[in-house]
Amino acid sequence: MPSCNNWRFIEVGRVVLLKDSKYENKIAVVLDVLDMNRVLVDSPACGSKWTGVPRHVVTMKNLEATPVKVDTTRGAKVTTLTKAIKEQGIVAAWDSSMWAKKISIRDARTNITDFDRVRLDRARRTRAYTLRKSLAEKLTKAGKVNKAKKVFTA
Repeated sequence: MPSCNNWRFIEVGRVVLLKDSKYENKIAVVLDVLDMNRVLVDSPACGSKWTGVPRHVVTMKNLEATPVKVDTTRGAKVTTLTKAIKEQGIVAAWDSSMWAKKISIRDARTNITDFDRVRLDRARRTRAYTLRKSLAEKLTKAGKVNKAKKVFTA
């Protein structure tokens, strides 16, 4: 199981989220800290939409440290890193985080068609209507007729 903590130090084995680059919204593992502003990252393709970043140098301003950390050595080979990622369940740990879920929802909303957007809005309005109607029935049953009229006007 990957270790998680509140302090997100940039260290060997730290899982980072890449941003503002060709590999935006993909995770990679820090393999070496080169200097104060650059790190060496790699993320072998493990059959997930989050992985698939080749080994290269990234500046600190183009990455975001996550709470997930892989137990690996400095400058690990691709096979060693792939094995560690699979054994420790790093991709599953990242996939179950709220951060990853939020990114997935954001991507789904940007890639939605106009027809689906109308269907989603209609479903939201129908759900709100049903909730207001059931609340009005409960208020009427409790004897608060005036409040029920304010909540639900059909």
